[in-house]
Amino acid sequence: MSGSDATTKGAILRSLLKFIEKDLTDEQRKAAIAALPDEDRQLIERGRILASDKVSEFVLNRLTVTAAKARGESLDSFGRRAGRAELADAVGVYRFLTVLLTPKALLHKASALWSTVHSHGQMLVEKETSNSALVRLVGFPSEEAHCARLNGWFEGAGDMTGAKTISVVHAVCMTRGAAECQWQLSWDK
Repeated sequence: MSGSDATTKGAILRSLLKFIEKDLTDEQRKAAIAALPDEDRQLIERGRILASDKVSEFVLNRLTVTAAKARGESLDSFGRRAGRAELADAVGVYRFLTVLLTPKALLHKASALWSTVHSHGQMLVEKETSNSALVRLVGFPSEEAHCARLNGWFEGAGDMTGAKTISVVHAVCMTRGAAECQWQLSWDK
């Protein structure tokens, strides 16, 4: 697997850009975009990113890093908030339906949809109980910014299903030398 060709749908970048537009001041947003490599900046400034476009995963990660720095916020905190916003944007008008799902059911939907959004990897849901699950991301070139956004995504998914006391623990990570990323999730309903 070559990490350089890992892509995601343009819809994810569009959601991240919406979040940045709302969350950062004009000055911060301009600084974040200016700090990107030329190719990334040109893609964003072009302004015609289609939901179905294939976008490098690393563009999203670099944008998350530069936006967090421009805002003066830790990457983990900013990434979590960005992941929640990306999920909320993706669910959109169907958000009310997520209340009908259990956290486990929503995780299984996410797992099944992973390969329709991402060119690499598999999201596997394992060791399930009524209030917990282990999520493994294998075969995916993870970076700290992506993991932070996924932390927020998992937190947001729990909130959307009405779960309480949501815990997202990301102790196993490729960025810390592991062969894959793992999240231990737990919740009360």
